Amino acid sequence: MQTLVVYYSNTGSNKYLAEKIAANLSCDSEAIKPRLNFFPLLMLSSIIKTGIGIKTLTHKLDEYDRIILCSPIWMGRIISPLLDFINKYRASIKRLYFATCCGSSDAAKNDRFGHAIVFNKVKKMLGDKCIHCEAFPIGLVLPEDKKDTNAVMKTRLSDNNFAGEIQKRFDNFIHALRE
Repeated sequence: MQTLVVYYSNTGSNKYLAEKIAANLSCDSEAIKPRLNFFPLLMLSSIIKTGIGIKTLTHKLDEYDRIILCSPIWMGRIISPLLDFINKYRASIKRLYFATCCGSSDAAKNDRFGHAIVFNKVKKMLGDKCIHCEAFPIGLVLPEDKKDTNAVMKTRLSDNNFAGEIQKRFDNFIHALRE
């Protein structure tokens, strides 16, 4: 099965996740590049639910059986690079798996800023093409006594902290992709 991992990452955690997925599946990967990569503008466009455009990918998505999309979630919203990607390539996507390294915990996934809200929006946008969504909350790499908002916002995925529960979740995700 031909697989392409496509990702957008502002702080590096989703890039780390995407590269780890691509390495485990021995597949291609490519970054989504916004036309204007200016964080305040990307945040504003995400809040008002409009895109600002992305550069054309070098890989042709219709040549791949499945796309694994890695992207952050900001304030419980589909970020504009993700929105632009889906709108631009919806017709070329055969099967999509969405993975996110996010700040929302599993316990808060249905809250105002939770990842389940975004998962439901992605599923609604892509219908049957969206096969699975998986969250990798950054809190999974933090000690229990350090899971405050400030620590979550400052922590980045790396080889030094990718262990324990997040590694188990990742291994299950990869196992499911290989079946």
